[in-house]
Amino acid sequence: FFKKKNVKQAEDSLMAMLMPHRPAVPFEGPVELTVHWTHPWRKSEKKAVIARGCAPCDTRPDCSNLVKMFEDCLTTLNFWNDDSQVYRLTFAKWWGNVPGIEVEIKEHQV
Repeated sequence: FFKKKNVKQAEDSLMAMLMPHRPAVPFEGPVELTVHWTHPWRKSEKKAVIARGCAPCDTRPDCSNLVKMFEDCLTTLNFWNDDSQVYRLTFAKWWGNVPGIEVEIKEHQV
């Protein structure tokens, strides 16, 4: 199926950023995924809000769409065998001073 051009570009950028961090061997069992996605401040943001350092991002794309794209990229890059291995997910999107994506993947310890 075909994806919108901007979605494909976002996926390609994400894949390029994630590629150097691929594990030597994919995670096998259940994993916990934590993602903090920070967007740069909007030009229209009030200085008082910016002074706080970060603020919840309540604009599109929504969290569920970002998570799905992110998990699909991790699956394609063999971080794990299938995104169904994610048993716990913590995802937040913010406006902030330092844009970027912080990721932590932990294997479940028996």
